[in-house]
Amino acid sequence: MERQKKKRGLVGTIIGIILCIILIPIIIINIILIVNTYIHPENIPGVFGMRPVIVLSGSMEPEFMSGDLIFIQDGDVEQLKEGDIICYMEDGAAVTHRIEAVTEENGAVRYTTRGDANNTDDQKQVEQSQIQGIYKGRKISGAGDAVMFMQSTTGMILFIVCPIVLLILWDIIYRRKIDKEEREERGRLEKELEELRKAQK
Repeated sequence: MERQKKKRGLVGTIIGIILCIILIPIIIINIILIVNTYIHPENIPGVFGMRPVIVLSGSMEPEFMSGDLIFIQDGDVEQLKEGDIICYMEDGAAVTHRIEAVTEENGAVRYTTRGDANNTDDQKQVEQSQIQGIYKGRKISGAGDAVMFMQSTTGMILFIVCPIVLLILWDIIYRRKIDKEEREERGRLEKELEELRKAQK
């Protein structure tokens, strides 16, 4: 009986640790992204030099598809060359296209870009100050749609609020169960001690 209780307690502890390992990093990363969004609203928020970007169009197919989640990273813009894929801000929106040409005029470097699935170059050249990061092949196919849902009110409730509430409820239930078992164990020991005292009289 005692062994079973210890086993149940160990299983409960392991489950709690696993839930914490899963939830705490997710919560921390979301907080960092939210804070970065408010501090630097003109930039794509990121963590540890990586920025997630949701692909909203098919202009770069087949490199990545609409609905994919790609990751851009910091890099030296001075080293950019033809063929590199960059993410830049254009009229408040993030665009990820390939560099077709690099030009320099009066010391200012500009990039001509084009989506792989497009027939013509983008109308506006990209300045270095617009560049948010470089795409180097890291992506999660189809994950962009899921991330967009997670960013919605319903998604935030389902994937952040609900897990936290469930974790708190599980902890309360688990603690009450342990307290109950300890009370029952104390009661059993007290009963045994009382029976021993009576037997000794």
